[in-house]
Amino acid sequence: MSTSSNSISIFSYIRISIRYIVLSSLILILSCEEAEYELDNPYDPANMDLDPPALFFHPPEINATMNDTISVELYGLELGPAAAAQLRIRYEYEALEVDYVEAGPFFTGDNDPIEIVDEPSDGTLDIFIYYLPDMNSDQNEGGTWSIATVHFITKQIRGSALEWVQDSTRLRDENNLPVNIKDFGDGWVNVE
Repeated sequence: MSTSSNSISIFSYIRISIRYIVLSSLILILSCEEAEYELDNPYDPANMDLDPPALFFHPPEINATMNDTISVELYGLELGPAAAAQLRIRYEYEALEVDYVEAGPFFTGDNDPIEIVDEPSDGTLDIFIYYLPDMNSDQNEGGTWSIATVHFITKQIRGSALEWVQDSTRLRDENNLPVNIKDFGDGWVNVE
């Protein structure tokens, strides 16, 4: 008789435990809500109103003070495979001075295939950058990458537009054919 009362109490205990588990699970499910995120980062290429494939400055707007060193990345958005690029940008030479330029990961290789031609008297900067072939490929795979980073020193309190010189900015594939660029996003440096 004692065995039957033990088995009844065990079944009662299991039934009560199942009720608590079900009730706890139901409360947990009803109390959880999926997080809602507002995806409005102005520096995200998807929010820049650019029609890919495109080139743009990142960040598109910089606030600085006089004698600061600032960095601006020259970015490609959904570019096709490329083997070389000529990037020509225009800047206000009274407000900015080119300090140095670095190659970005878009044309990454075993060495730094970059040549810079800075014409400070008219505020244009030409960057020639190449993909050095290896045993696997004669060009990169394309995509969204930083092509180069330009480091400027701010010289004067004023604003400076950063603009692509579109007719002199071009990318080429391994067969020296043009890589399509549909859109260009300009930038701005505000020196206070």
